[in-house]
Amino acid sequence: MSKDIKFTKNIKLLYVEDNDELREAVLEILKYYFNNITTAENGKEGLEFYENHHSSKKTYFDIVISDIKMPHMDGVEMCKKIKDINSNQIIVLLTAHDSNEYLMDAINIGVDKFIIKPIVDANEFISSLIKLSKKILYELEFKKKEFLLKQKNKIIDENIFMTVSDLSGKIVEISQAYLNFTGYTRDEVIGQNHSIFRDEGANPEIIKNLWETILADKEWFGELKNNKYSGEEYWISSTISPLYNIKNKKIGYTAIVEDITNTKRLEALSITDSLTNIHNRRYFDYSLKREFKSATWRKENFGLLIIDVDFFKEYNDIYGHVKGDKILKTIASEIKKYVNNSIEDVFRIGGEEFAVFISNKSERTVQRIALELVTNIELLEIKHEKSAVSDFVTISIGAVNIDGSKNPVSNEDLYNLADNNLYKAKQSGRNRVVFDIDISSMETLKNLDVITKLPNRQSLIQDLSILQEEAMLILLHINQINSIKDLYGIEAVEDIVSQKAKQLSQIIIDNGATLYSLNMQEFAILVTSRPMFEKYMALLKYSILTNSDENVYYADDDNYFISEFTAGVSYGMLNIFNQADIVLQEAIISKKNMLIYKNNQTTLELQKATLNRLRVYKKALHSGNIIPYFQPIIDAKDNSVMKYEALARLMTDTGEIVTPYYFLDSAKQDNTFEFFTRQMMQKVFNIYAKRKADISINITYENINSPSMQDYIKNRLDKYGGDGITFEIVESEDIENYALIEDFILMLKKYNCKVSIDDFGSGYSNFTNIIKLNIDYIKLDGSLIEKLNIDKNVEHMIKALLDFAKNANIKTIAEFVSTKELDDKVRELGVDYIQGYLYGEPNTAESYGLI
Repeated sequence: MSKDIKFTKNIKLLYVEDNDELREAVLEILKYYFNNITTAENGKEGLEFYENHHSSKKTYFDIVISDIKMPHMDGVEMCKKIKDINSNQIIVLLTAHDSNEYLMDAINIGVDKFIIKPIVDANEFISSLIKLSKKILYELEFKKKEFLLKQKNKIIDENIFMTVSDLSGKIVEISQAYLNFTGYTRDEVIGQNHSIFRDEGANPEIIKNLWETILADKEWFGELKNNKYSGEEYWISSTISPLYNIKNKKIGYTAIVEDITNTKRLEALSITDSLTNIHNRRYFDYSLKREFKSATWRKENFGLLIIDVDFFKEYNDIYGHVKGDKILKTIASEIKKYVNNSIEDVFRIGGEEFAVFISNKSERTVQRIALELVTNIELLEIKHEKSAVSDFVTISIGAVNIDGSKNPVSNEDLYNLADNNLYKAKQSGRNRVVFDIDISSMETLKNLDVITKLPNRQSLIQDLSILQEEAMLILLHINQINSIKDLYGIEAVEDIVSQKAKQLSQIIIDNGATLYSLNMQEFAILVTSRPMFEKYMALLKYSILTNSDENVYYADDDNYFISEFTAGVSYGMLNIFNQADIVLQEAIISKKNMLIYKNNQTTLELQKATLNRLRVYKKALHSGNIIPYFQPIIDAKDNSVMKYEALARLMTDTGEIVTPYYFLDSAKQDNTFEFFTRQMMQKVFNIYAKRKADISINITYENINSPSMQDYIKNRLDKYGGDGITFEIVESEDIENYALIEDFILMLKKYNCKVSIDDFGSGYSNFTNIIKLNIDYIKLDGSLIEKLNIDKNVEHMIKALLDFAKNANIKTIAEFVSTKELDDKVRELGVDYIQGYLYGEPNTAESYGLI
């Protein structure tokens, strides 16, 4: 429990005990955890110390620990007087078995904890005090946040303005606060349209959408750029609502307006590279997706240049980082000269890497712009002694120009093509442009990780599906990656992942072994040659998992940290990915560097593993560390995101994220499963309240069969509403009462919720009962989807399920779609919606912009 000292070290204790020997013994235990302890020998002295402490320091003790039977004044009487001084005082009473006559009085005054004497288990005693200490600190933190929130709300209130307009949009009322802010007088505004404020560059599509929305008697939410009387620009967030008279006849509109100018300026800063003052990588990722999609819709060419400064590391080594930074600013300025004329936008996407968008230009024009940039940078004649291609600083460019409507590629494909061309430019001598549009190489690029250029998760899934004999699979997890991201940012994570990829690539060189990059924190090694199993186990133990200088990562000159691996290993042909993942999660939790999956575990081993999982699960549950991750579900017609499914994850003490494979069975077997579901559901509703996307929530028959759980769901829907919420009912053989399911669905429908049946087709689907239910979606079981391209019987079954759904007017969702081949197949069969790693892995709400 030494890690809990951070919760107790600043807690102020008053300990009252008349037994000298016992007091000294307990004091020795307390001193290890608490730095601030005051002791008293009886209730009278304890009360005096409490009063003196309050009068002199104007604060109270955090916790009072007291015996009951004491001379001069017993503990209960002392605590009653203390409660008269501070009704919120936390009190712990040490009670012997012969103190029962005092218990009712103690309960009546609100004692927080009773501990039986003699204290046999010191850990249990300290554990109780640690929980109380955590409660104190959490309440203090809550009060601080509550105070800050009140301040924030006050600031917002002072910057909210209002207008009232008639049905034609003419202003009939305006708040004085808004007049003061804009600089107009009331006579200048009344009778005018809101265009009196509007900036000339306002997007007409936004204004059109505004009027279409409010004319349909709906609320409109949006952001607008306006001008003050002085001509100064400002931004507003506006909510416009229909206004009705007493007869419920619409008579106009009310606009509640908030000044968000500073927020917009902060947004501009958040998307701007501080060194070069051009857009940063974050905005590049967002803009590439948006602009390429827009160009594809308009059936226009979209050009992308990826630019790298040649031999930049060598330049920094000779001339220093200050001059290196100056070079980057100079190059950015040179590229910016083309903006508006030929170039749409320019970004700094890495240390010495830049990117450029070129809209609706011919291939010849894109190539000309790229060649001019290469020539003009060298003509700056910035000396570079260590360049192998010139006496001056030069750049290399990978260029691509594609009409997305004719070539069905994603923004990731576009980036991979340009990046691959940049690689070719550097390999072929640098100081040049490679403009190679090889669409046939697209499938290869799709199976490569963008950062590491290693085969990705899709590649691994494909390779596992065609295994013909026993293989060895090693999953490697980079420890503490979430903490590193929080401390040093995503760039540090990308550097670590790249560094690890290079290290592993130097080790894994055999034809019978393949290295994959699965995501930003996991690699995989698939060994398909049985004679190599022993070799790669030795490499894993004595090279990959050993401590070395290669595991030291320097964030800057003063800060560094160790980045090591945890491994899960499995052998076989079927399900080896899931098996390796299970033991990987087990290893992370148990803080072992490696575990191997065993098919023949003994009963004792299984019981031990189950108890360990239950212990970890309960600790996370009671610490509030069951958290939602989200995965997009896309519309097969246009690839737009239809909604996000909320998926439960467990966060360990060290910040590692554990998948449901590890803990879900333990949760269902434990009597806390409803508590687990509530914790998960509340966090999902908190995110849903932001109204940024529709969300799907899983629910089991066990939950529906619980009256208290149904009451909880109804209470949440009363508070948050149900529009945009889908409840996915997990179909299983446990369902005994379909009438209960039907009643539950009817309740959900009153709140406009959607309903889906999950894992449909998993082996016990009751078609007769399902057809009676008022459901909106059927989610086809993922274990069937994964076999769709390799088992004709499965394909026939899926076709039958789809026909059933179509005839019942129920939409279908295919999950576990992780490869392009599976994606093509489910589209061919006529699935309505698609979910899987191909379109996005489960991730935080922040990563998908849901909060």
